[in-house]
Amino acid sequence: MAVISVYKSFATGGRELGRVLAKKLGYQYVDKSLFQEVAEALHVSEGTLESFEKSRQYRISNVFSNLFSRSYIQRIVGYDKSVVEEKAYQSSLERLVLSVAEEDNAVIIGRASHYFLRDKENCFRFRLIAPMEFRLRYAVDKHGVSPDQAQSVVERRDRNHQWFHRSVCGDNYDDPLLFHLTVNTGFISIDKAAGIILSIVGSTKK
Repeated sequence: MAVISVYKSFATGGRELGRVLAKKLGYQYVDKSLFQEVAEALHVSEGTLESFEKSRQYRISNVFSNLFSRSYIQRIVGYDKSVVEEKAYQSSLERLVLSVAEEDNAVIIGRASHYFLRDKENCFRFRLIAPMEFRLRYAVDKHGVSPDQAQSVVERRDRNHQWFHRSVCGDNYDDPLLFHLTVNTGFISIDKAAGIILSIVGSTKK
């Protein structure tokens, strides 16, 4: 019985690794499914939340209400809800991550789960990194990014990634001491990384 949190940057293989781990362990795989639950809790659309996570402009919480009419928002989400408040988002996301962890037997990808679960027993937190050249190839091969746009896409995702985690977790969101292990997928294949992680979980879990 354990929870595995995978913290990853874009194009390092985090979702691929998570699916391998979940399959081998028979665990629940949790990724974008958290979007729907957070959206329901905040009464906004999943697209709004995705924009919130990916775009730094949502730092100003009333930007959304300036972009779309109230009738348009209400038609999409069924509520007159035009603002994604950062504190409300953080609270809902943390609550949902903790509730998933309480059920055990889950692999959670991203969503600051490594930070929210930092004090939970029997939770294993892993970080994936990779050299830029590897990430560019991965973005092209696995995410369908065009080669001429790969550099700008990865750099933009990195900026948004940093903003999101600083907003939700604070400046120490990537403190190395938060993780049981950091894996460089530019040097270690996904299958080998899964094997290493499984050996750690299997040797230390209660």
